[in-house]
Amino acid sequence: MKILITSIFFLTICRAFSQTIALPDNNLTNKLMSSYPQVMAGNLLDISKAAALQNSLDLRFANISDATGIQYFKNITTLDLSNNNLTTIPDISATTGLLNFYASNNQLTSLPDLSGMHLVDFQIVNNKLSVFPDLSGSTGLLSLYCSDNNMTQFPQLSKFPQLKKFVMGKNPINASFIDVSACTHLLELHVHRTGIDTIVGLEKLTSLTTLYAWSNNIRSFKGLDLITSLQLCYIYDNPFKDIPNVQNKTGLSMLNVCSALLTFEDIQPLLNNIPGTFIYSPQRDIPFADISARAENNYALSYPVASPLSTNIYVWIKNGIIIDSSASATYTFSPLKNSDAGTYQLKIYNPFIPSLKLNTSSFTISVLPCLELDIPNVFVTSKDCSKGYTIDFSQNQIAGGTAPFQYQLSTNASSKLITYPIAENIEAGNYFLTVIDAKNCRATDNFTLSKIDNCDPVLTPNGDGITDTYYIEKTGKVSIYDLKRDLVNTLQAPTVWDGTDRNGKLLDAGLYILLIEGQAPVYLTIIR
Repeated sequence: MKILITSIFFLTICRAFSQTIALPDNNLTNKLMSSYPQVMAGNLLDISKAAALQNSLDLRFANISDATGIQYFKNITTLDLSNNNLTTIPDISATTGLLNFYASNNQLTSLPDLSGMHLVDFQIVNNKLSVFPDLSGSTGLLSLYCSDNNMTQFPQLSKFPQLKKFVMGKNPINASFIDVSACTHLLELHVHRTGIDTIVGLEKLTSLTTLYAWSNNIRSFKGLDLITSLQLCYIYDNPFKDIPNVQNKTGLSMLNVCSALLTFEDIQPLLNNIPGTFIYSPQRDIPFADISARAENNYALSYPVASPLSTNIYVWIKNGIIIDSSASATYTFSPLKNSDAGTYQLKIYNPFIPSLKLNTSSFTISVLPCLELDIPNVFVTSKDCSKGYTIDFSQNQIAGGTAPFQYQLSTNASSKLITYPIAENIEAGNYFLTVIDAKNCRATDNFTLSKIDNCDPVLTPNGDGITDTYYIEKTGKVSIYDLKRDLVNTLQAPTVWDGTDRNGKLLDAGLYILLIEGQAPVYLTIIR
């Protein structure tokens, strides 16, 4: 009886210390059976033996979809789940000694709580993660790889002051910059295709050997100037205009600066001074803004570089047709004509750098009138029934032209030069003000002066500029009769009548009747 009780007790103890479970993923089971048979009891996982495993648990390329069971490997320092079909990972918080976590090339959309870990190497490249995990316990992190995910924010790198490798390219980051100021030990920085325009603290990375920052919106890499350790520099497809100093980078084996905004003047000094591979072609189109310029003035187009190479060849193109090809960095219109309006582009070549051809962006030249006049309103300083209006034209808007200017006031029947800006003895009527410059450019705008209220209809057509005409402002046909009721003239209003008959002959002094369609008759006196 004692022997039976002892045997039962022994079996119970063995089961307690040798509990086994079936794993839900056969591929995980098969991987453990082939690579870690010591933790398996047949096709079952021995939990106690899993907990006893130390160092690394390598489950790469096993086609695993469910990693349930790895939580029992509590004493490993490296967990590698890369290249599987995982969408989630079970809680591994009990694996407190874990230093290296690898889960790249899966379908992960979330990660377990890792805040209590003290990781030194963390790699989750090529997954579907949108949020960076909490690694607050991993202040000694050395390597951080999380490129090719759906993350919209960078981690706060100041939490990882010992970081040496940071790889987070190809993520749809919302921020416009990344701050690496705290990571002065960085050897590798990979922030390609994140959309940023600035790397804050780049100049502090004095040990940097590798920079991948291609396909962003970064406008300057001058922070690299004093970094002598750089070996690989991929900064292509960014809108920067100045190559950083590379003369002090004796170990530089790759510099890729294509698809930037560099010119022959930037490239030529470096052609024989970079020890490794130098990729600089093609370059982006040089921005060239649309132009609006005034006709009848000289205007020059210029290659937008302060000190161009003397060996450059410039080809100017208008509407797809070459209009000039020479060594001159300018093309001058002498003067600009209306026919010069069109779409232009400049192509630049250099026979000593034949692999690179530069273009400006296409731009338009709009030719404005050589002189423009706008009368926003007529400022009347005084008005008198006999002397008419006194007008101040000083608020007119005149654009372009070459001084000195002349000013001509016209009606449909007459015109005269006036003093400017004050014009006196101006009768009611429709007027055209014309400005004429020294090159005979002309600009015209019109305005109307209404009849002065409570003035007797009187004409004194003697050419003195005072009541020489009468303004009929109502619209319609106007029939003019003398006192004999003879029709002497017919007009179409609004118009100005100068006291003449239908043949242009001045009528005699006397009283005349103006009949306007739909209006009361006007009795007008001509005085000689």
